[in-house]
Amino acid sequence: MWSLAARLFRSLLGGQLVLMVLVTTAAAIALLVSATDYFKTRLEHDSDLLLQEIHWHRDTMDIDEHILPPIFVMPQSGHYYQVMWNGQQLKSPSLGTLALRMESREGSLSWSWQQAVPEQSLYVMTQTLMVHNHQVVIQIAEDFRPILAVFTRAFLTLMVLLGLVMAAIFIWQRRMLNNALLPFNQVQQQLRQLARQERDHLDAPDMQELEPLVDEINRLGERTRERLLRARMASGNLSHSLKTPLAVLNNRLHDVALSQPEGDWQTSLQQIERMNQMIDNEMKRARIAGLMSRAPQIDLAELIRQLCLSMAKLYPGVVIRQQLPATLPFPGDREDMFELMGNLVDNACKWAVASVAIEATQQQDGQIHLLVADDGPGVDPEKLAGLHQPGVRGDESGAGYGLGLAIVADIVEQYQGRILFENGPDAGLRVCLSLPLNPDY
Repeated sequence: MWSLAARLFRSLLGGQLVLMVLVTTAAAIALLVSATDYFKTRLEHDSDLLLQEIHWHRDTMDIDEHILPPIFVMPQSGHYYQVMWNGQQLKSPSLGTLALRMESREGSLSWSWQQAVPEQSLYVMTQTLMVHNHQVVIQIAEDFRPILAVFTRAFLTLMVLLGLVMAAIFIWQRRMLNNALLPFNQVQQQLRQLARQERDHLDAPDMQELEPLVDEINRLGERTRERLLRARMASGNLSHSLKTPLAVLNNRLHDVALSQPEGDWQTSLQQIERMNQMIDNEMKRARIAGLMSRAPQIDLAELIRQLCLSMAKLYPGVVIRQQLPATLPFPGDREDMFELMGNLVDNACKWAVASVAIEATQQQDGQIHLLVADDGPGVDPEKLAGLHQPGVRGDESGAGYGLGLAIVADIVEQYQGRILFENGPDAGLRVCLSLPLNPDY
């Protein structure tokens, strides 16, 4: 699974790095060319000054060292000259016993790097001239390292400024990227609100590219709710259609059983009753709305209180103890929650000896925890794990077909919750539920 934000982030970062490398390379080349041109200008200027100070006496050449710049006199100062003609040589005092390498032809001007002086990188201009009918080779050299150090500092300063600019651009691009992806976060938030039943559709997004997706989600939600409504109506119609002939058949069998008591009619009556029970349970399953219900949030605590009032009338010998908050908002369908809690409380009251305990709390982890416990005989430990399976009953001696807890498990699954059956520390069955307030919609 890939992330659009991460992919765009990597693309922007990669583009900036490539741009920075290109700019850095261009800046380095430009500074190096500028430094070289600057150096050439200095050497040409020194060559012109040297030519002006050369004095000819017949066939000899001389330079008055007293009028030379001190830089040419100081030993290994980094500024040197060397003049050759007719096999004779004239060097700057700064060269001492060292000599520059001759690399020139007549009438040419060349530039070269030499290591004539230890620990110095000399940039040498070699020029061949005709002076007073003599071929004269003039070499002017200067240590390139001080100038290179200056340009290196300028280059590093430029790189620091460039890095700051690129960082500012990156931060700006990241902020623009987050703003561009904000409509996705808004849609996600609205989907969560839709799951919590705080809204019944998604608003039109600001981003044009998201509009078709939001429209499809809204249409999908409408179609799902319409199908849910049609399924409920179809299950109701089917139930009424089946219950009427079953009721007629049940009455006929009762009449026949009264007129012919010797017949084995009891088994047939039990099968009809079982068919009625199965129809009722399948209708209850069909009515589960789940996360697509458009109903507003319900107060689960108030719903449980109303349910307990009804159960107290059905089971007057059972004390129902409630530990509930004043209010407990929950994004669930009212019929689903009545079916869920009704099955659990009815089952607890049916098997309780004297009391039933009901607790409901809202946890900090965004879960609602429910507990329904009775003081009855409990359930065989071997049956606890499969108690929510259709047809599995905790006690085979009583009436029923083991479908109520299966419906409870179906509803819990629809709401992305968890259910746990366990025997209490003393006696009785404990049913622990956990329902999320913010399901992954």
